[in-house]
Amino acid sequence: MLPPGCLVVALFAVGHYLKGRCRPAALVCAGLAALTWVGSTRVFSDALMRPLEYKYSVPERPAGDVIVVLGGGVRSPGEVFSASEKLAHGTLERVSAAFLLHKKTGLPLLLSSGAPFSPVSEAAAAAAYLVELGVPKAKIITEEASRDTIENAAFSRKVCETRGYKNIILVTSAYHMPRSVFLFKKAGFTAIIPFPIGRGSGGEHYLRDWLPGNVDTAKALNEYLGLLYYRLKYSFS
Repeated sequence: MLPPGCLVVALFAVGHYLKGRCRPAALVCAGLAALTWVGSTRVFSDALMRPLEYKYSVPERPAGDVIVVLGGGVRSPGEVFSASEKLAHGTLERVSAAFLLHKKTGLPLLLSSGAPFSPVSEAAAAAAYLVELGVPKAKIITEEASRDTIENAAFSRKVCETRGYKNIILVTSAYHMPRSVFLFKKAGFTAIIPFPIGRGSGGEHYLRDWLPGNVDTAKALNEYLGLLYYRLKYSFS
């Protein structure tokens, strides 16, 4: 009964009502109901996400000159107890993994993300959380002008060239990694160690996973469309 399940029920109901009055319209309603159902199940989204999330494996001994962390959104909760509360789930996962990498390697952290949808840049919000965790400010570099992944790559390249960083450990969500690696290579990076985190498409499926109501389908389609767009863009440029 929750969205989009209620929409599926409504479309099936309208299709049933139209069955004896306008058969083509009834078939359209039934088709839309089936498409909405299948497209919003976890089973379907997992099938889309798995090729993205498992294209790159997590390296056992990552080594490089700098850890580059891409933003994944911020929140505006007002007064907070911890700076982590201002980070969207995706950003929090990425920054937490980058923090552990920093502890193990001692490498500096380059946080790349501006403020495309918020008054505060994602990089600044992430930096505040890292400082809260005990990372020295001298080890944190923020790039706060980028608005999307292609600008993450271009602006990070400029920062790395200025500081002499050639080998980067790239931290972002697993489903976002294929597009990120592609664009960072196009920006001129030749030594990239992908460090994907936050895989969610593995594991068993249960009854709930066959019911409508999963947003990861949109994430996966966004990545596939993004990859298609940039491949076409660079093939004609």
